[in-house]
Amino acid sequence: MAGPVPHSDWHRGGRVPNDYRGQQYVLDDWRAHDLQPPPSGYQWLQVNGDFVLAAIATGVIASVLLGPHH
Repeated sequence: MAGPVPHSDWHRGGRVPNDYRGQQYVLDDWRAHDLQPPPSGYQWLQVNGDFVLAAIATGVIASVLLGPHH
């Protein structure tokens, strides 16, 4: 399996690939990262240091915060 998707692929309205929607990417401690609470039906994902707010059912991206490595 390839590594995490490069940050250039994260954009609002895009989709998080299924490979990166697993429980190991779900960010339950979003408060510790000073992120806003996810709206109902959304969850924060952390992939390769980037924070992605995506719809749980579809993976459609609502917001992207790039990590400090960019």
